[in-house]
Amino acid sequence: MIKLIVDSPSCVDYNYAKEHNISVINLNVELDGITQKEGFECDWTDYFNRLKTSKNFPKTSLPSPEDFLKLYNETFNLDSSAQIIVVTISASLSGTVNSARIAKDMTSHPDQIFVIDSGECAQSELILIEEIVNMIENDNKSAKEIAEVAESLKPKLCIEFVPSTVEYLKRGGRMSLLTSALASVLSIKPILSFRNGVLTCKKKCIGMGKALTELIKGVPKNFKKLYVCYIHESEFLNQLITKVNDAFGLNIAEGKKIGPIVGSHIGIGAVGIAYLES
Repeated sequence: MIKLIVDSPSCVDYNYAKEHNISVINLNVELDGITQKEGFECDWTDYFNRLKTSKNFPKTSLPSPEDFLKLYNETFNLDSSAQIIVVTISASLSGTVNSARIAKDMTSHPDQIFVIDSGECAQSELILIEEIVNMIENDNKSAKEIAEVAESLKPKLCIEFVPSTVEYLKRGGRMSLLTSALASVLSIKPILSFRNGVLTCKKKCIGMGKALTELIKGVPKNFKKLYVCYIHESEFLNQLITKVNDAFGLNIAEGKKIGPIVGSHIGIGAVGIAYLES
């Protein structure tokens, strides 16, 4: 048996997790004195509604090694020969991967556990998870072999955002006050790219329409999988979906939601594209 454990910032859907026997370990988010587990999509609405009106910026906390150890031991109690694959949000964003690795060394079967730092977040991490699920269910590979393939896919993953406002980037310390003030006044929309654990400002555009066009231009034509994503609510989501469908001959009907851990930093209203290159 190969058991897959992932973290909540991957935005794995509840039904998908249930169907494929995926265990999801939660990160926690605290806002205005209220701490909650990130949870699944159905748990996010109240949090984002509070974030819209709050003057504070949330704090996040990662799962402990004991949280991972509990899942490891539960798996080995069912099947001592089980192999476990763990996928986490990029180490540059969270220490979750370190908790998973510490817990691995606390078990009596460390050689049967393979911890993967995805180097990604949200839907780009989700795409990696879906590729791993496909290999578990359809390929005659060991967990070690699957982990090796997953490592080779990481450089081909990317997620890019266009924030609707720079307010959240400013509050989260991702932009200088001067830069954010200029962006607000001049309607500058940055295209933010997250790849291999590094967040960069790929381009700055005047206006959302131009930014969405440039966002799509940056997607390689030979992608294997692509998702349109957004944070809580966005007036630009349908516009981006239409542009993506027209550009690539797709039939995407709706976007995928990004959770509180990642979404708080990019900001409500942001839209983006996550993809895996062929």
